[in-house]
Amino acid sequence: MFEGKQYELDLLIYATGFEVQKTGIYNQIRGEGGLDLTDKYGSGIRTLLGIHSQGYPNLFIMGGYQASFQFNLTDMLQSQGDHIAACIDHVRRHGYQSIDATPEAEEWWVQEVIAHRGKTTRNQDCTPGYYNFEGEFQRRQDGNYNGGFPKYVTHMKNIRADMGQSFVFTKGRAPADFSQATKSSAG
Repeated sequence: MFEGKQYELDLLIYATGFEVQKTGIYNQIRGEGGLDLTDKYGSGIRTLLGIHSQGYPNLFIMGGYQASFQFNLTDMLQSQGDHIAACIDHVRRHGYQSIDATPEAEEWWVQEVIAHRGKTTRNQDCTPGYYNFEGEFQRRQDGNYNGGFPKYVTHMKNIRADMGQSFVFTKGRAPADFSQATKSSAG
C-alpha cells in the first residue's frame, strides 16, 4: 500500500543500510572559536563552491557537498585543485597568512545551490531517499551544485578574478589553538 492505494506484488525487496548525504565526516574539524564543522552544518551545509566554509580559514574541501556533480570525478578534482592552488598562490604572493570565505559569498553560494536543486518537489514524500534529502526537503542545499559542471568552473574562475569580493585575507594571524581539540585514537 502506498498513499492509500494497494498494489499487487510478486516480490518486494526492502533494502536499507546506508545514508549518503550525512555530514558526520566533518566531526573532527574545528574552526575559529572551536566550532565543529558538523555543528555548523547542523541546520544546513554552508560553503563557497563546496570548497571553502566561512569560519574555517585555510580549509579546502575537495569533492564535498555543494560542489558540482560531475560523472568524471577526476575533472572536478582537477578543477578544484587548480582553484585551491590559485588561492594558495594569492595568499603567498601577497604575504597573507590566511584565506576565509566571507559570510556574503557563502550565502550567495548556498542560494545558488538551492536555485538549482529546488526546482521540483518530486520524490519529496518518498522517504527516506538520496534525492529528497532523507525527507528533509528544507535542506536542499545539502546536496551537489546542479547548475552544470561548465558553469561551476566559470563560477570558480569568476571568484578567482576578484578574490577580494569573496574572501577575507589576514596577515600576521596567530596559529590556531588546538589544545582543546579531540585527539584521534590513531595517534
